[in-house]
Amino acid sequence: MSDKKPQDWSSHFGQLARLADKRPMAPQLPRFNPRPAGITRPGSATQAVLALLQANPGRWFSHFQIVQATARTSKSVDWALLFLKARGLIESTKDEWRNSRYLKYSIAKGKGAAGP
Repeated sequence: MSDKKPQDWSSHFGQLARLADKRPMAPQLPRFNPRPAGITRPGSATQAVLALLQANPGRWFSHFQIVQATARTSKSVDWALLFLKARGLIESTKDEWRNSRYLKYSIAKGKGAAGP
């Protein structure tokens, strides 16, 4: 059997900590986010949904009709509707012919000709 003691690493970690304190920090550069939150990007599903609803003020669309008219995926239309509703650009109501979880969407009153 070997009579070696386990190595004590605490002195090594202490040395590393002291060196880290003396190391000059690199200056923080300002970060650039090419997709900031709250911005409707050209060509996005949000823009397509908003354009459809603005072109048809006073008309109510089901989710399926919006997906078909915009040729976007169901999930991208879901996110677009959530975003536009949170910003107050569209409004929703229950579809009286279907289950209450199904909604119809229209441009919000006074938002028909306005852009995002």
